[in-house]
Amino acid sequence: MNKIVFYGSGNISQAILSGLISSGYDKNLIEFVDRNKINTQRAKKLGAKKITLGRIDSKSIIFLGVKPKDAIKAFDEICSVIKKPKIVSLVAGIKSNKYLSMYKDVELIRAMPNTSSRYNKGITAIYNCNASKTTFNRVSIIFKKVGTTIDITKENKIDDFTGLIGSGPAYFFYLLKVYEKRILKLCDGDRSKKETIICNLLEGVSYSINDNSNLDELIASVASKKGTTEAGLKSFKSSKLSQNFEKGIAAAIKRAKDISVEF
Repeated sequence: MNKIVFYGSGNISQAILSGLISSGYDKNLIEFVDRNKINTQRAKKLGAKKITLGRIDSKSIIFLGVKPKDAIKAFDEICSVIKKPKIVSLVAGIKSNKYLSMYKDVELIRAMPNTSSRYNKGITAIYNCNASKTTFNRVSIIFKKVGTTIDITKENKIDDFTGLIGSGPAYFFYLLKVYEKRILKLCDGDRSKKETIICNLLEGVSYSINDNSNLDELIASVASKKGTTEAGLKSFKSSKLSQNFEKGIAAAIKRAKDISVEF
């Protein structure tokens, strides 16, 4: 196994960290650098070791997990101290040429995971900016331990992935809030029962898709003519739910592209 360092241990870093440890990754090989007290407490609780920048082993793979506004400064800090670092940027929007215009003597990979990595159900897009095949394979193996990976051949597709998959869990959580409210009433406020119902429903949907990936057929299998499902679907269509959902995804993708201009 490879020694890895999370430079910034916020939500996405914690999700990967948690998934790696649950998959059997050696805790002794996972380190992090972070000034934030809450992030530090959570990363330590998961089993990672806090170190300083100067203590990073030059052979380690460094995951840059900071906010876009802090990315360039953090990249500069790493490259100023570590010779020929191997960096995996988890930062949305910041293009590789922005980094490489500062330091060329670096192996750089961009990756966009989602928070489902915490449960080893993550989806991670990986783009090899200029890393060696060996380093890229090492990084790919790490992400496969927390889910599935998609190799991106054109960097601009990372933005599409960010808005569609990286942000994806939040879209479903947002829609489920409406459903949750109704289910809670149905269960007379029993939150435990509500959670069981929602989880079973989603798990059933997942199994159905595995059996038949044709979504129109799956919808038809539930919606009988002039029935309750058809009434709900007609209301969704009249309120243009699908178009508005599409607009939201497009807005997220546009934001990912805008970030590269801002920072």
